[in-house]
Amino acid sequence: MVCDRCQAKRRRMMKRKNPFDGDSYYAQFARVTYKRFISREWVTHADVMAEYLDLNSSEELPCGVSKCEGNGELKKAFSDIRNKIIERLGCESFLEEGTKNKRIRYIGKDDDPLADLRTAKVICDLKLYWQFCQDSAGFFPISWLDYFFKDSRDLLEIKDTQNKGQQILEASEDRNLTNIELLPFLYEAIKRKQVLAICYIHYTDSTKKELSLIVSPHYLKEFNGRWYLLGHTINHEGKVWRHHIALDRIVARPREISSGVTYVEPQAHYYENYFKNMVGVTHPDNAEVVNVHIRAHNHYMFMLTETKKIHLSQKVEIPFGKYTDGTYGEFSVQVEVNDEFVGRILQMGAGLEIVSPQNVREKFKRRVEALADLYKKQK
Repeated sequence: MVCDRCQAKRRRMMKRKNPFDGDSYYAQFARVTYKRFISREWVTHADVMAEYLDLNSSEELPCGVSKCEGNGELKKAFSDIRNKIIERLGCESFLEEGTKNKRIRYIGKDDDPLADLRTAKVICDLKLYWQFCQDSAGFFPISWLDYFFKDSRDLLEIKDTQNKGQQILEASEDRNLTNIELLPFLYEAIKRKQVLAICYIHYTDSTKKELSLIVSPHYLKEFNGRWYLLGHTINHEGKVWRHHIALDRIVARPREISSGVTYVEPQAHYYENYFKNMVGVTHPDNAEVVNVHIRAHNHYMFMLTETKKIHLSQKVEIPFGKYTDGTYGEFSVQVEVNDEFVGRILQMGAGLEIVSPQNVREKFKRRVEALADLYKKQK
């Protein structure tokens, strides 16, 4: 039986918005509080703050919870979530202990008493995500949108937004590459584990000879505005072909093979490990992972490579500053030295210098000298 006091609170709370919506301190604390409540464990304000800060326990808090940033919102969210549950299940749905450092425990009969509010949040998030997709249609070639939405109302709304000049997100034009319209088809082939016959011309073949490839597609990778397909590939000689497939080098729409060939699955985490020590998509023959030290000769370049890292392994070795041998900063990366890595460094011009190891430095030196020789010639 719900008491008069609880009914009064219920009427007041019904006027408030969903406490789980948004990313404010309040909403985040509300979600953590509710998660802790339905675990049916004893919970304090400090426990909620610790989980919000991704700590193992409240004992790891750097200060008392009352001094933590956002504590006011935490206390409000904690109280509101408790009251919302009481509105539905009554005061007897909680146990309380202590006074100064009060802790409470949910013991109600419903394992998820605010399930409707959580569902409403999910629906709200999905609506917001779809609105983002509509507004960010400029990220995707129109051929992708046509493929997935055909002439649906959603696609018509997206096109209408573009025609009215109301689009607010857009990618660079260089992403509209040859055969980019194949990507949705290849994506579906991967999902359906569909073997494909692909006609392909390799970049290095000046004769433009077409290769016939049988591909079990596994993975799609974008690098520098160009898309690549990776998978288990057999060439016309029946041998494993160990190259990625650039979409812009595919001759015609791939053909689905429905019989006579079995789809070859990738190993778990194969592509995660494949790209782990790589910039781009190319594995050099006999590739080794090298710890490369790079020097930035001006503060702008140092910060540019700090905010848009060369590789995920990047870490600062020497902070930018004035030293006896000059003004610079240094960082290191653990990578395979492939063409994409070389290109990424060289595009920064004289702003970056390979310091070590010496064999990698010599490789860059040869590239730079070859480039300089081109500009020494009179035209």
